[in-house]
Amino acid sequence: MSQSITDRPEEVTQLSKLLRVNLTERTVETEEVSSALRDRFVSGKGLGAALLLEELEPGVDPLSPENQLYFLFGPLTGYAPGTSRYAAVTKSPLTGTFVDSYSGGHFPAMVRYALPEYLGIAVEGRADEPVTLRITDEEVTIDDASDLWGLDTKATAERFSGRKTKTACIGPAGENEVKFATITSDEGTHHAGRGGVGAVMGSKRLKAVVATGTSPPTAPDVGELKVEHTQRLGTSDEVSWARNGGTQLIVDWAQEVGTLPSHNWSKGTIPDVDELNIDAFSAGHVGTDSCFGCPVACGHVVDFEDSGTEGAFAGASVDWGPEYETIGMMGANTDITDVTAVTELANLADTLGMDTISLGNVLSWLMEVTEAGLVDSGLEWGDADSAARVIERIAHREGIGDGLAEGAAGAAERLCDGHPDAREAAVEVKGMELPAYEPRASYGMALAYATADRGGCHQRAWPIGTDAFGGERDPFDVEGHAAVVVDEQDENALTFSMVACDFTAYDYDRVHEWLTALGYDLERETLETIGERAWNATRLFNLREGFGREDDAMPERFTRPLEAGGPADGNAISEAQFETMLDEYYELRGWTEDGVPTDETLERLDLEELAPDGVGA
Repeated sequence: MSQSITDRPEEVTQLSKLLRVNLTERTVETEEVSSALRDRFVSGKGLGAALLLEELEPGVDPLSPENQLYFLFGPLTGYAPGTSRYAAVTKSPLTGTFVDSYSGGHFPAMVRYALPEYLGIAVEGRADEPVTLRITDEEVTIDDASDLWGLDTKATAERFSGRKTKTACIGPAGENEVKFATITSDEGTHHAGRGGVGAVMGSKRLKAVVATGTSPPTAPDVGELKVEHTQRLGTSDEVSWARNGGTQLIVDWAQEVGTLPSHNWSKGTIPDVDELNIDAFSAGHVGTDSCFGCPVACGHVVDFEDSGTEGAFAGASVDWGPEYETIGMMGANTDITDVTAVTELANLADTLGMDTISLGNVLSWLMEVTEAGLVDSGLEWGDADSAARVIERIAHREGIGDGLAEGAAGAAERLCDGHPDAREAAVEVKGMELPAYEPRASYGMALAYATADRGGCHQRAWPIGTDAFGGERDPFDVEGHAAVVVDEQDENALTFSMVACDFTAYDYDRVHEWLTALGYDLERETLETIGERAWNATRLFNLREGFGREDDAMPERFTRPLEAGGPADGNAISEAQFETMLDEYYELRGWTEDGVPTDETLERLDLEELAPDGVGA
């Protein structure tokens, strides 16, 4: 049930160890990650995909003991600013695809301090009773957590957290295997949010991972580099938007171009954006917060208690945010445009442990099907009080909440017997609900969503930044989007394999600079290949699990004209337009017209031995 940590090195460069925790057998062991895997994938996304392909049997139920859950850390965690993050990698219970979900804060740095040579933690099996995994710089133990089961994320963190002790835990939603449950780190402020990683943790009866780190690792020749990058992040224009307002700034940008989803993806603007933009939230802004060692401090703390702001929840507060995605999906898309209400709902989701993107979509879906008479829920557009009650029921799988806990597509089946109108109202890709960028205002986003490996996602590629927001391409045409999506997916795949923050601009050149300082012998051009290799590895996993071209699909709703009242008003994306972009995307990727990597692509990326039987053409 425990393992001692001995022979702690004074200096660490390349990380090579994996802590393997079997909850069924209550064993903790250390193993080496082969240099072949580390050189080809580094860590994070790429390594997680390779491990799943090697260790997971095809067709495994994501909520069974046979699924694996990896907490993976980057080579820069504990050294570089903007890299105190972890990747939660598993087979998603929401989608059945590969999923990598990321979170920051102080917890990752505390793990690195306690386990300075380790790339990650592999959790397998299922405990008979709730447990915690306790990590210190002296030992790792599996402890009873029966007294914690049922606590929310903040109450759980309060049992352990101190300056040098931080947690990654689940709340009631994870315990009850809500398929969009999160893993929450620190004191409820950071979330591995997408794809239901918290449900997998709950299925294993693992309530929390608790890390106490007292001895920071040292590395050679990185002192000046750390100072340089800290100054860059704290002063440069590159990330000034994050320092000076964060993602709340996007509300006005989205409204201006008609990409702010409202009324369950039927409109692209809201009547009065001033009720929900950064100026509206600024009345409750009481400070900023940051992840470990990061000068950006992009976390904007909101508390309306003494603000004088009137609203449905006058004393609402949230420790980090609400971020744009939460404002868009829990607010605009549900027609809830009261900043105190959005803040309260965001805090409720954080505390219970649910992804606000999926949750907001589920609420707006329920509002639409209730209005259509397909479900009798009593939840109306803009009703924040009722929405809060529904959120509680989802987290505990009570009544209608049991069906809603399956996600929007699952709810359409469970609650409406797959009625075509209910199914069409569930706006998702591969089962994952979409984030807050209406693609009829940026056609490239439709391609980005459709081809994202974990389902509808904006973090794999964000072409809207260089079309509707950036003006480099026509957002209402199909030209040029495929190349941008491919390039961004590959570069972001490297960022996520480094387990670095995508807000802090760790591009190919900066990653190469850091890895060279840490003794990695990798050419800058090799890093581009690592990103592309990671992306193709996740494709191999999804192909093995039965996904193909038919799943790289655009939601039907986007083929209908958008009500936007701006530049995107009346837009619709035809199937022909979408298929043109997808064909070009596959060609650029070196995949067949069915979306399968060719033998030449697999050989070029050194992926032949990871390819499932029958994959390759």
